[in-house]
Amino acid sequence: MNFSNESFTTDLFAQDFFNDSFTTSAFAPVFSPVFNPAEPAVIITEAVLSIAGNLHVLAVTTRRQTFPSASRLFISSMAWSDLLLGSTFPFMVAPAAAGEWVYSDTTGRVCAVIGMSSMDITASALAGLNLDRLYVLMNNGEGISVKKARTFLISTWAGIYAFYIFSTVYGVPVYYDLAMALILYDLKAHMWFTIGMIGISSVAHVVTMHCVVRVLRALCAKPSAANANPQQQQAAPNYHSDSSYAKVVLILTLVQTAMSSLLFCALMAILLGHDLPTFLFWSVWVGLSNTFLNVIVSSVSQESFRKAVAATATFVASCLYRKLCNRNRVSVDQENIEMSTL
Repeated sequence: MNFSNESFTTDLFAQDFFNDSFTTSAFAPVFSPVFNPAEPAVIITEAVLSIAGNLHVLAVTTRRQTFPSASRLFISSMAWSDLLLGSTFPFMVAPAAAGEWVYSDTTGRVCAVIGMSSMDITASALAGLNLDRLYVLMNNGEGISVKKARTFLISTWAGIYAFYIFSTVYGVPVYYDLAMALILYDLKAHMWFTIGMIGISSVAHVVTMHCVVRVLRALCAKPSAANANPQQQQAAPNYHSDSSYAKVVLILTLVQTAMSSLLFCALMAILLGHDLPTFLFWSVWVGLSNTFLNVIVSSVSQESFRKAVAATATFVASCLYRKLCNRNRVSVDQENIEMSTL
């Protein structure tokens, strides 16, 4: 298999379950190597922000009770999937600069599996997060149980990764798109794969939008219901009122959805055969900024999360400062001994 922006073919009829030789219908536009819209600096920046931001989210959600129990599981799942997706970005820097895939075919397949699985898992976790908020508003503050949330997330991770691993082993073509500087699956090679991939993402987005509409209706119908029990708010230091926390989730959902729509537009442009390399690159990588927007949106919208982020950042900075000072500090006792010998 050749990872490049040019078309490549093999014999489709010779495929079997473990056959590594497969084809693509080369639906992506072919661009001249002279004009490469990929910007390695953009990819490096997003890789650093994605890895650092999601590690920060995981540290905050693990050490501090900034979210309700079930919601914390969904937030952590999003952070893990975004972290894995961000970990594939450094592999896109060298190909973006060289104008071709420079790593092995196995590395390309692994990046494709992790990339597509992570995006679908993030969408599913976002749907679960909105469903939890809907349950809270509809059931007098009682959301999805931790057991159900854990079962849902484990099933989602196992099912989505199993689908993409099976598809890759079965022989769904993977190629490197020069314009988007990204590893992609060929959506026209196998109808069952295209239907499955679109179905997974569509179900997650439909559930998310359904919950968003119903949460908005509930918030408009009961604008003051969230503050109806002040004793509960005093009893739990990290208590989040229904409406205030639902608003945070809504803001996060709207931002994630807006960014994802850019990825959708890029894929549609490819399927329709449009030659828009600059638009494809920027729409894809602006859309992939979803991987680090979680920490930004939560910090801006939620005071307890913002304080936890600041406390964690201060703790890390103080640890680094103490370590560096201890390494460079001159021992006072040793200095006195040396002076006394004079």
